[in-house]
Amino acid sequence: MASVAALITWIALAGALVSFVLGVAWSAQATRGQATPRQGAPRWLAVVAWPFAIGRIRAEGGQSATQVNKALVAFLACMLIGVAAFSASTNLHRFAK
Repeated sequence: MASVAALITWIALAGALVSFVLGVAWSAQATRGQATPRQGAPRWLAVVAWPFAIGRIRAEGGQSATQVNKALVAFLACMLIGVAAFSASTNLHRFAK
């Protein structure tokens, strides 16, 4: 049972990584029209830290903003499942010894 929980943890963390990378790509696509020469640095900061710049991305609207929102939901869901499975795995490993 502990092995199953550990496997679910790794799968959830892989899902979180994939959804984070997709969120970075889609947020770059959504904010492409926002950058001016002197605002280049904040744009790339918003792309890297896209979960914290969701308001700026929503302001652009469109299909890319919808995809970024879906990536954020997937990222948070995978992180929650991963943390819960990790907690179960550590408890099960501790009781097995």
